[in-house]
Amino acid sequence: MDWRSSYRRRSYRRAHMNRHPRRRWGARRAPGAETVDTFARVGFAARGVVYIVIGLLAVMVGLGFGEPALDRGGALAAIAGEPFGILLLWLLVIGFSGLALWRAVQAAASPQEAGHRFLDALRAVIYAVAAWSTYEFATVGRAPASSDSSAHDVTARLLGTSGGRVLLIALALVVIGLGLAMVARAASRRFAERLRTGWMTRATREAVLRLGQIGHAARGVIVTAAGIFALVAALTDNPARAKGLDATLRSFAQTSFGPLVLVVVAVGLVAFGLYSIAEARWRRTLGGIPR
Repeated sequence: MDWRSSYRRRSYRRAHMNRHPRRRWGARRAPGAETVDTFARVGFAARGVVYIVIGLLAVMVGLGFGEPALDRGGALAAIAGEPFGILLLWLLVIGFSGLALWRAVQAAASPQEAGHRFLDALRAVIYAVAAWSTYEFATVGRAPASSDSSAHDVTARLLGTSGGRVLLIALALVVIGLGLAMVARAASRRFAERLRTGWMTRATREAVLRLGQIGHAARGVIVTAAGIFALVAALTDNPARAKGLDATLRSFAQTSFGPLVLVVVAVGLVAFGLYSIAEARWRRTLGGIPR
């Protein structure tokens, strides 16, 4: 089943439920729903900016121009060095806070399965941490911990505990599965179900969906590669084999095709950033709460 038929089925269900207000979640707009909606959309734009910057930095590395950090810390440093960079950092703080709030609302109030609500709660924590670290960078210049050092520390702690190796293997397999699911989601265009594609012109819709496909596929490849590195670290009992975003991206330049692979993946990250900015406008909502 392609995304079009799935989207039509969901549209029919929403129309049917609209005739029965008591069955429709969000029939009575929750207090503050519009505020959450607005902050969430700012958050999508903020996430897009960070992905675009990381992607551009990775392109520079692939082409041999400099050695910036290819993670959120590197992106924040690059943004801070630009005119009005501090203002943009504060907008990122607001945006990440908005995404954290949105995910928290989804976890608390969305009529989803328990597994989805747990993931929303986890994402809320991740975005809250991102907001706080960006705030610290903007106020006192404290850069977030590098993705590689964080990956090494977490891996070392797990391997140093009883049963930690088994747990790390299980987590690595989950991450690999998530990465492959992202690639499959990109191929099937299932992400289009969350967009108000009916509000777009045909040309805009095709452009946004193409960006989404490329971006989700690139993210899936990166997540899969990071999961494989974590699995290798667990199997070899060597925390140094685990890689964060920075080292994972650089590893693509070490393939037989050379830096070309890194440039291709980096372009995918830029595409996902542009797609995130499109989400800021066209993400589908229900009762004023983005889904």
